[in-house]
Amino acid sequence: MSLLAAIRKLWRSIAPRTRGDVEEEFRSTVEAYQEDLIRQGLPEEEARRKARIDLGRPAAQNETYRRAIGLRLFDELGGDIRYGLRALRRNPGFAAVAVLSLALGIGATTAMFSLIYAVLLHPFPYAGADRIMNLFAVDDRYPDQVQVVYSDVGKAQLDEMRVAGPVESLLGFYPANAEITGGALPEDIRGYYLTENAGTFFGVRPLLGRNLEPSDAENGGRSVVVLNYQLWQRHFGGDPHVIERTLEIDHAPYTIIGVMPRSFAFNDMAGVGDVYLPASRTPAVNTPSGATVPYILMVKLRPHVTRAAANSVLEPILFEDFKHVPDHLHLALTPIIWIFQQNTGTTLKLLLAGVVLLLIIGCANCSILLLARGRTRQHELAIRSAIGASRWRIVRQLLVEAIVISCAGAVLGVVASYWLAKLPLVLSPDSFPAESVIRINAPILAFSVALALLCGILFGLVPALRLSRRDSAPMLPGRQTGVVAAPAKHRWSVLIAAQVALTLLLMATAGTAIHSFLQLMRMPLGYDPANVMRVGIGLHNKNPGEWSRIQPREARITYFEQIQEKIASLPGVSTVAVGVNATPPYTDPFYDQSFLIDGTGDREQERARVILVDQRYFAALRIPMLQGRIWNKDENNRGDFIAVVNQAFATRYLSSSTALGRQLRLPGLTSQNNPYRVTSAQSTAWRQIIGVVGDARNDGLDHPVVPAIYIPYTAVMQTDAPFFVRTQSDPLTYLQSIRVAVASVAPDQQISNGTLTLKEALERDAQYRSQRLFSILFGVFSAMALALALVGIFSVVAYSVAQRTTEFGVRLALGAPRKHVLWVAARIALVSATAGIVIGLAVDSFLGAVLAHWMQNSFAAAGLIAAAALLGVSALLACLLPARHAIAVAPAVALRNE
Repeated sequence: MSLLAAIRKLWRSIAPRTRGDVEEEFRSTVEAYQEDLIRQGLPEEEARRKARIDLGRPAAQNETYRRAIGLRLFDELGGDIRYGLRALRRNPGFAAVAVLSLALGIGATTAMFSLIYAVLLHPFPYAGADRIMNLFAVDDRYPDQVQVVYSDVGKAQLDEMRVAGPVESLLGFYPANAEITGGALPEDIRGYYLTENAGTFFGVRPLLGRNLEPSDAENGGRSVVVLNYQLWQRHFGGDPHVIERTLEIDHAPYTIIGVMPRSFAFNDMAGVGDVYLPASRTPAVNTPSGATVPYILMVKLRPHVTRAAANSVLEPILFEDFKHVPDHLHLALTPIIWIFQQNTGTTLKLLLAGVVLLLIIGCANCSILLLARGRTRQHELAIRSAIGASRWRIVRQLLVEAIVISCAGAVLGVVASYWLAKLPLVLSPDSFPAESVIRINAPILAFSVALALLCGILFGLVPALRLSRRDSAPMLPGRQTGVVAAPAKHRWSVLIAAQVALTLLLMATAGTAIHSFLQLMRMPLGYDPANVMRVGIGLHNKNPGEWSRIQPREARITYFEQIQEKIASLPGVSTVAVGVNATPPYTDPFYDQSFLIDGTGDREQERARVILVDQRYFAALRIPMLQGRIWNKDENNRGDFIAVVNQAFATRYLSSSTALGRQLRLPGLTSQNNPYRVTSAQSTAWRQIIGVVGDARNDGLDHPVVPAIYIPYTAVMQTDAPFFVRTQSDPLTYLQSIRVAVASVAPDQQISNGTLTLKEALERDAQYRSQRLFSILFGVFSAMALALALVGIFSVVAYSVAQRTTEFGVRLALGAPRKHVLWVAARIALVSATAGIVIGLAVDSFLGAVLAHWMQNSFAAAGLIAAAALLGVSALLACLLPARHAIAVAPAVALRNE
């Protein structure tokens, strides 16, 4: 017997009998009773009649049976639901407004819950993701600053960590730039060398083929590769037969053994990889002295193991090879979601607060609509009460109708939330994990159902209690009054005031966000980002033959100059410059250096940011020259004895009028131990300041410009050299031509896949992203709230006018001025809206500083006044438009309304 059949049999054994079963049993009982009567001597017709009289009708018996087993309540609820659906069909206008009001609030709230669920609760597809930890080093002196533990880890050390008690599994990975070769042009890719237990560590099933496994480390490592989903789509067009094909990476053939699913995007922190390779193929391992490899480590803790316990066990193992580890430096295991919680926690809290306010406004709107509509149902409710319906029965009926509206809104809201939840991911993709996928799953649906029931009870309870206690006698036929009670007694005035106050709070928040974002966009950058693109050029330091050719400093200078000349010769290219750590609006604090200034002795001054550029950089970015000059080509090739500073440096450390000719020195410029770097002969000697340039944003948009020292990039040459290309039109349209130009210098030289325009770099700034996200989303929320508030006010006045037609007719017939009648019709809603605006202004003034702090901007008082004015004018129109109908009807017609 199948599982479904077993479940069906069990249900039939415990479930109550159906209506057909009860009727069949009753029919058998009637027939048996009828036969007994016939045997007692009654004629057949008389016996049938008496049996029906004695035993009753089947429907009554079925009702008695269902009441006896406790199902009568469900029958009544089913009837209430059907009646509620019929009531919505009879009033399509009311139904549409009420359902859409709830759909907006529930949809936005569900979307935000979906986003939180996808980003913070379950962002990663890994098995046991909540137990996977990054290894951070924390300095007790600066507890808010953490640094990834990135070191040479020996095999014995890895083995010792693997068998440590708190560790279930250990993963080591090494990020490296690579290129796909064998085609017309090389393609730059991001590669990760993973320890061969990656498949079991992540626990993610590949879309095609298999993942890395320990056998891939045999015999010095197999030449196999696992593809990221995006690379599979981009390079192979999503070919399902890609397994066992060969992919040439850095001129070495690799066999494709697997393709990861779309949701797998390791690693979010260091950059999503295009290919995943066995750690045994890491170049550092295959060198003669390659006993170690610079791994970044991740650990998966055993269930129920605390981080503190794991820290105490792993810290001595990890730091045992470090010499003189200071006492204030400690290991801190941190969940992999921690970095995103830090970056997006406040953002999501603010957005969640916004959608909750929107939901409350939607519920208040529905309560107003139900109260207003309840005036038209007084006659119906009075009849129900007069024929014996209890107050609880009427309350239950009204609550069920409210829940029907709420559930209908929830259905539309869940459908809309699927797209609404994706909006923050589109507006600020770098703020969230790349693995985050918005899904409508069981937790989301459960949340939506619970929210629908809560909203139905929340907005339906007050109208239900209010309408169910009305005395039925005055509302029965022949007992109704001709004039409706004074509008001052309308209980919805409090709801209108609260709705307007909350709407003003959202509008003021949106105004503050939009004002701050506009200020950010108008902020002087100090450079011109239009039509400028950064193109990364990385040297092949892993290829011994090619590296020996370009390793010397002079050879690198020549190599980069040849590439620069080829790109500059392209039609439409205006300027080509080189700049290391020079991509505004943010440059890396890693290049901050202490410096000496002549006349101050050997005392080191505060630190300044060192930016390595060539002589064309300032023209390419259009950074203005304030004093002096820029170095020439010969001085650039030499790299020594000269420097240019920005205005912030000159103002802070020098007298701006005497900055030219001063001497400075950077004693720590060559202190970094990097075998691939080469420096000029006198890179740490004294340098003369030959120019002062304007301040270009170099520490983000939310911080002041950092004092900077510009020196020739040839003073300290790296293995990469970003080129800044200014073009006459969209720079991305020149990318393919630039690839060809670079290949003409070196056929295997790839362009970094991190190519971006300076406008894109500006849009990736954390402050820019958050401000744009706040301004757009809170603008949308406030527009929704304004629409809901206006619909509520409009509905109240419209219902009031419709119910008080006779009163207005009497007033007009007795000579009341039309302006007075117009005021009477709109007074209650207009006064309530005004009170709501006053309350909202007081609340916003009190919360303004708090909101400004959370949103990391200044509170805009002008925006609050503008929002209040817009809301006031809108509320006035919402009151007057329906109120005009009170004076548009002729008195005679109004008097005949009853």
